[in-house]
Amino acid sequence: MGKLSLWSFFSEQGRYLPLPRESVDGKTVVIAGANVGLGLEASVHIANKRPSLLIATCRDAVKCDQTLEILRERCTRTQPASLDSWPLELSYFDSVRSFVDRFDAEGPQRLNILLANAGTFRPVYTRTQDDLEVMLQVNYLSIALLSILLLPHLLRSATCDDPSRLVLVSSLGHYLVEPMLTGSRNWDHVLGAISAENFGVSGASRYNLSKMLQVAFVRELASRLPSPTPLVITAVDPGLCHSSLQRELEKYCLLRIVLAFVKWLLCARTSEMGSRNLVYAALATNAQDLHGKYMSSCEVVEECDYLLSAEGKVFSERLWWETIEMLSKVDDRVSQIVSTYLPAR
Repeated sequence: MGKLSLWSFFSEQGRYLPLPRESVDGKTVVIAGANVGLGLEASVHIANKRPSLLIATCRDAVKCDQTLEILRERCTRTQPASLDSWPLELSYFDSVRSFVDRFDAEGPQRLNILLANAGTFRPVYTRTQDDLEVMLQVNYLSIALLSILLLPHLLRSATCDDPSRLVLVSSLGHYLVEPMLTGSRNWDHVLGAISAENFGVSGASRYNLSKMLQVAFVRELASRLPSPTPLVITAVDPGLCHSSLQRELEKYCLLRIVLAFVKWLLCARTSEMGSRNLVYAALATNAQDLHGKYMSSCEVVEECDYLLSAEGKVFSERLWWETIEMLSKVDDRVSQIVSTYLPAR
């Protein structure tokens, strides 16, 4: 069963991770959350492999311009025309819809890889413009919306020997969520309960839970695709990294200092090393072995015990249908895509 132990944690943290040699020549890649940290380093790795087009998304136009400049400086072997950066703000559903509309109108005929890296951490309860808890929306619901709306592009771009890839960036923190879900079978509405301010857990616990929801989403989506699959879907743990996630803590100077010290103490990886997990999931040749799986240190590992249990499987399927119901109200294309491409099991 999937467990988190200090021994496994430290043995993985010190491991050197391989960088895939596979090419992305002729491929279109979208990387969400690409202006800093893991997303930026993954974008550099992908860009240096000379894709037909890499679209690196950032929260606003200013960050897009800055990111595009960085990529062109660090990826000198890649044609500038092959690199682009579009705004995508995951705390706002309309931004996700606008991004997909733009891709439909301006993007190429294919999308081979969607790497959904973007995420946020907030130490205090915060609601979005869409009246949802911010980590639930940014880390889970908007990622799910983006994935489903781009699903037709991913499926159309696949070939028999080269499936498309959908990579969601999760966290080892998902192993810690089971106590939060005690009694969840009695909740009237899973997403409503998790989003409520009176859910009664810390910011860190909400973050971990949002990452577990991603793993559940990957399992459910993967199970609804044919075998062998034209689209390989994977959840990836980059490991504990010196990433930019704590940039959200600008108002909490002491907390930032404490977290930085803890990361040093726990042998945090560099963002570049952590990003190799993401690139591996997006490019590794053993694609069918990765489908519907959770990965860490470029290897398939078991997800948390809760998701492997009978109760967790019931929770996952309930979460899936609640997610589809909510997102269908956000964009009616969701229900059409699900009925067309993801028949009920």
